Amino acid sequence: MSGGRWHTLSADRVLEVLGADARIGLSAEEARRRRARFGPNQLEDARGVSPAALFLKQFQDFMVAVLVGAAAVSAALGEWLDAAAVAVIVVLNGVLGFMQEYRAERSLEALKKLTAPAARVVRDGVETVVPAVDVVPGDVALLFDGDRVPADGRLVEAHALAVDESVLTGESAPASKNAAAVLPEAAPPGDRVNMVFKGTAVTRGRAVVVVTETGMNTEMGRIAGLMRGAEPPPTPLQVRLAQLGRWLVAGCLGVVGVVFALGVSQGLPVYKMFLTAVSLAVAAIPEGLPAVVTISLALGVQQMLRRRAVVRRLPAVETLGCATVICSDKTGTLTRNEMTATRLWTPARDVQVTGGGYSLSGEFFAGGRRVDPMADPDLSVALRIGAVCSHARLQRPPAAGASASPGAEWAVFGDPTEAALLVLAAKAGFSPSDDRRRIVSEAPFDSYRKRMSVLVREGGRLLVLTKGAPDAVLPLCTRVRRRGRVEPLAEAERRRIAGVVDDMAKQALRVLALAYAERRPPARGPSGHGPGASGHGLGADAVDWE
Repeated sequence: MSGGRWHTLSADRVLEVLGADARIGLSAEEARRRRARFGPNQLEDARGVSPAALFLKQFQDFMVAVLVGAAAVSAALGEWLDAAAVAVIVVLNGVLGFMQEYRAERSLEALKKLTAPAARVVRDGVETVVPAVDVVPGDVALLFDGDRVPADGRLVEAHALAVDESVLTGESAPASKNAAAVLPEAAPPGDRVNMVFKGTAVTRGRAVVVVTETGMNTEMGRIAGLMRGAEPPPTPLQVRLAQLGRWLVAGCLGVVGVVFALGVSQGLPVYKMFLTAVSLAVAAIPEGLPAVVTISLALGVQQMLRRRAVVRRLPAVETLGCATVICSDKTGTLTRNEMTATRLWTPARDVQVTGGGYSLSGEFFAGGRRVDPMADPDLSVALRIGAVCSHARLQRPPAAGASASPGAEWAVFGDPTEAALLVLAAKAGFSPSDDRRRIVSEAPFDSYRKRMSVLVREGGRLLVLTKGAPDAVLPLCTRVRRRGRVEPLAEAERRRIAGVVDDMAKQALRVLALAYAERRPPARGPSGHGPGASGHGLGADAVDWE
């Protein structure tokens, strides 16, 4: 079966169609046969260009063709010095353009890290790690928090699974998945909650997936195929240079004709007038124009490169300068799909936080003064809730090791919102590792509850830590924490908190409420009702996209 209809079948039916077993997976021999049948699990290069072809492409411009013709005419007339000068200009122009575009091609090849380099699969009943290129339809793949999906697949099991599909759909929020769902055929990829797609990333949870499509048959492969088939139109600069070349040729031919006719009409030798007219035409051609244009564009490419932007084709620099309106996907294209916590509010303090992205450098300011959040009885608890009630993970920069500085960009795995809270806590010097080891149970976020809760064992008591939408958390709270003391939550204070939330939302900030409750053992895990009557409202976090 093919054609992207796997989401219309149950997981058991998909396993049956693919001849796979969710427990033992494929055998190594069957995987080899399917690898030979379906080919490698990779995207085909879009019209790979050899260095020789790339070099010859530099001479396809009409203006360059005019110069080549001028050099040929000069050589035919015996003007070897002029011919050599024009030829040198043409060759240098081609070499300069080739070097810029060749380096850009090499840089883009190095940046092709979208697909997963390896995948966890079950073969012969044993979990093993194989190169992603060797994954085949029918493979049973295991996905965990932080993994990149190696191929399109139908979910067999999903446990609190959420996947960042922004690279495919443009949606910034991770998509929650449901293995039990069976969907209509017309469901678009963004609504296929029982499927995962190649190149997307798991932000939380875990899953067992049976691979349905690989390589160019995946959703990512179809997009790559459409892009490969698109023929880019000439840029405005190329159009104008071609027009200029045609005008020059027409003008030169006109001048040649007039001079030749006038000379012959006055009785001058025909051959001499022909040489004079042709020499005049060659001299009228601006030999240095292509070189000047190429050098100017190359300087623009270098400036873009210093801003960490790779320009694949030289004329694209001028095209960008001509743009008046840019229609573009935002998430992950104009932005980095990262969030940053910029404000932390408690009933006693309103704190602004500096820093951006996933850099751990940043400071906390209240009323224009720097504060230590871990010395504040309310801020420290708020930071703890945000970091512990999360599946996000921090990882040191690959080349830095233990010497990584706070200002370095750390790698973060997980939901962008949870990552922002984890980085916020790290800026204050708090690590959730110990608390996470004491988590007893968890109630994951869902669209109905609009909050996440974890039950943490602390000495002889249990703490329910909750984060979620303010309109879901605030109604559950009956008390509020202020300067380390827990007080009854009066109606006036409730309205004040709601006003602060509205004010943050009007500033285009995403607002999360933080709360906790104490339980005495024995106690059950977090219920679908959150903290309940003993919930203590603590504060709100505001995060902003970068």
